[in-house]
Amino acid sequence: MAIKHYLALDIPDTAVPTVLRIVDASVYGQGLPIECPRLDIYLPGFQEPIFISEGLTPGFSKNISGIDLGLQHPQSETLIGLPDGLYKIRYSISPNEKVFVEYYHLRTTKIINSYAAELCRLQLEKCEPTAELHKKLHDLRYIKLYLDGAKAKAEQCHAPAQAIDMMTYAEKLLSKYHSGCCISCGTPYTRSCNCH
Repeated sequence: MAIKHYLALDIPDTAVPTVLRIVDASVYGQGLPIECPRLDIYLPGFQEPIFISEGLTPGFSKNISGIDLGLQHPQSETLIGLPDGLYKIRYSISPNEKVFVEYYHLRTTKIINSYAAELCRLQLEKCEPTAELHKKLHDLRYIKLYLDGAKAKAEQCHAPAQAIDMMTYAEKLLSKYHSGCCISCGTPYTRSCNCH
């Protein structure tokens, strides 16, 4: 039996571009009050948070949209995609200045969906890939490693500036790959290059 509140959140990655999912993973002290729950969400590039207090009963699972974050009108017929980038998310209960937990979350939904689309374009078979396909696979693995590293830097190492730099570099590499060029030398895959 917990004698105090141990606040925790789970912020899973999602392939849905219109939703930021936040799940309460807290262990609440039995018999202790749970009052004034609040999420403070700092969007990428913003200095002031968006406050959310509705629907935060213990064990909550919130799908937060652009409407919830004030990025679009509540009467909108379709939801906008939320931006990739560094989010800072704080969860607190009363007294909110003392009982809180705070996380960095590097949202990579858009770029991961683009990465997956590139994988779908590859003609993979159950045999040794051609030299061109091998180069493409190598480049995609390299890009994915940078994305994984960026998330680790933000969420585990608490190095947000480095995380953003790595994610920006991965986006640049994926753009180069999408144009049909080797990410190391810029040579089109259909020509020979000695990078790999």
